[in-house]
Amino acid sequence: MAMSRPADPKKAKEYERAYERLKKELSRTGFLWVGTVLYRYHVCGNASCRCSRGGRFRHGPYYVWTRKVLGKTVTRMLSEDEGKLYTEWIQNRQRLDRTIKKMLALSQRLAPILLRRPDVT
Repeated sequence: MAMSRPADPKKAKEYERAYERLKKELSRTGFLWVGTVLYRYHVCGNASCRCSRGGRFRHGPYYVWTRKVLGKTVTRMLSEDEGKLYTEWIQNRQRLDRTIKKMLALSQRLAPILLRRPDVT
């Protein structure tokens, strides 16, 4: 029969402190948004327009928001204010996703330690 590893209360406390820091980080999370904001420059197609030279002469930047809805990509043009706001909220969601991933990883490391403690039922 294999011997189980003894509980490591010091390591458990370390994980619990790290988890508490992540919980505080969650409480600072702002509003959330789903999708991607792109910054696009366009050529209008008018041969006499300076944008036809390409590069820095193109029109823009334009803010474009995309996301998947029922398996299809939905695209919407945004004002500059909307583009900046949605970009910030999307970054908040990405930070939230990373924080939750870290919390899951800590939980997975902590569970075996707690389950081997004699005082845990």
